[in-house]
Amino acid sequence: MKKLLIFILAAFMLTSCSEKANQPLDMESESEKEEISGIEEIESELEEDDPNKIVSPLDGLKYYPEELSLRPVAVSLDNHPRARWQAGLKDAEIVYEFQVEFPYTRYLAIYLAKQPEMVGPVRSARPYIIYYALENDGIFVHVGGSEDAFSEIKRLQAAEIDGLYSGAMWRYNDTGKYAPHNMYTTLKSIRDEAKRLGFRTEASFEKYNFSEAGSKLSVKYKDSFKANKINIEYNKDNTTDYTYNKDSKLYLRFKDKEEHIDELYKEQLTAKNIIVLEQPKSVLDSVGRLYLESIGTGKGIYFTEGEGILITWTKKSEKDRTRFYINDTELKLNPGNTWIQIVDSVESVTNE
Repeated sequence: MKKLLIFILAAFMLTSCSEKANQPLDMESESEKEEISGIEEIESELEEDDPNKIVSPLDGLKYYPEELSLRPVAVSLDNHPRARWQAGLKDAEIVYEFQVEFPYTRYLAIYLAKQPEMVGPVRSARPYIIYYALENDGIFVHVGGSEDAFSEIKRLQAAEIDGLYSGAMWRYNDTGKYAPHNMYTTLKSIRDEAKRLGFRTEASFEKYNFSEAGSKLSVKYKDSFKANKINIEYNKDNTTDYTYNKDSKLYLRFKDKEEHIDELYKEQLTAKNIIVLEQPKSVLDSVGRLYLESIGTGKGIYFTEGEGILITWTKKSEKDRTRFYINDTELKLNPGNTWIQIVDSVESVTNE
């Protein structure tokens, strides 16, 4: 495979250099950009076909076995306006968005194959956030939490790393953010800390089901519908939007009508799959902490490839994986990353 790659790249470069010699000088810069883009496409295609790669249980893409041999890391991430934007979300295989105290939401990012150089800002735990970390067998990373969250961590014996007591996280003032919105970490720091604490390093969770790449819902389901634009209104001050890009076949993500940018990579975030789960909420205390009905069954919507379809979901216990169904048949996701949006009601979701 490596010899083939070298041969193809050499041939590509030889052809490009020959063409470049006949170009005007002012076209050289653009030509070089096209050459680099072409080389990257060839490398990507060859690597995807590498027989040594295996399918990830979290996003359905192919990676080398050593990249999938570690236990996932699940990080609770701040989404307060003063915490934006977040670093490392681009590399997460799965990201959940939950409501917390009004009017804010919070993220839980699941990492397995990729290792971003920085992740944050890390924020506190809530019981329902812990449950989704557990279903992915993640080492749960947070900074403090509610009393109920600490009780659940103890009861469920969750492998967790708390930034209040661990040197694996730090305040990063260079971002221009201030406490409590500036706690950061790295995947390496977390994995090193997990090893020091004696946590199990091998993963143990149920994989997700995946279809063939680029499967259109309308090919199989007559009750699917167009979904090029998606709007999720958590409240009048908190919205999430997605716009489908036909060229990349990905959804571009927006938060509160702004492009959602990865702080580390300076790129707009995208999603291959979007799953909306309806989970009624109730307010627990004067602070506004919530209870979400994340254990049980409910309604939802699945979006991919510019289309959507109604689904149902079930989660039997705190540690069981949430399963998604279309007409009683378990859903198969398209290979790629997934954003899971948890809402009070699917009525808060509109699409066109």
